[in-house]
Amino acid sequence: MKLLTTFAITTAMLASPAIAMARDCGNPPPKLSLPNGASASEEEMKATQAKFPGYAKEVSTYMKCLTDQVKAAKDEYEAVTADWTKQQTAFKNAAK
Repeated sequence: MKLLTTFAITTAMLASPAIAMARDCGNPPPKLSLPNGASASEEEMKATQAKFPGYAKEVSTYMKCLTDQVKAAKDEYEAVTADWTKQQTAFKNAAK
């Protein structure tokens, strides 16, 4: 019975429209290339410093998207689990 329950929940989650419609976060932003601080020129350090806020914003946006996807998956899982429990109860009551 546990195997059947696990299979049913997994199948329902994979077919879930909420998860299927979740926004695609794409690939993470490319890693910011950092100069070697021990040998970099002041210009190289300043140029990298200028790029850092944009990089930080891209990473933050990407992480927010992933967090939203995880929350949507968790919410969907909890809804499917609650519905499955309800259906199991109805099945048991109908068998009496």
